[in-house]
Amino acid sequence: FAMPHSILRNDVAGRDVTRYLKLLLRKEGYAFKTTAEFEIVKSIKERVCFLSPTAQKDETSQGDKSQFTLPDGTSIELGTSRFRAPEVLFNPELMGEECEGIHEILSGSIQRSDMDLRRTLYQNIVLSGGSTLFRGMFNLP
Repeated sequence: FAMPHSILRNDVAGRDVTRYLKLLLRKEGYAFKTTAEFEIVKSIKERVCFLSPTAQKDETSQGDKSQFTLPDGTSIELGTSRFRAPEVLFNPELMGEECEGIHEILSGSIQRSDMDLRRTLYQNIVLSGGSTLFRGMFNLP
């Protein structure tokens, strides 16, 4: 059954993660300008990005870097952008969006539901979409 009073919407999604990754890569010295190059950034996101439960700690350490081979055969080295880009799903303010992260939207939606349904709802959460495929998505605290 539907509970319209509990429906919340967040427009931050995979495309925003790709845009943020593009921005982070530009700051690292890699420029992707054309539509075709945007697709390359999308491919980088899908193959290399992950969610880290210790993102802030990882950012301050030198950490490992990852190589990504571009279609022309050249390689680029990716550092913290690999786990910083997906963080926009949980902190949209990183991109200047004034909305809540998916964890807050999810919790807020359940909190709008009847008290006696909340436990069941929390036990039956289903996330879908391409962004749920990020390594580490279900290992977050």
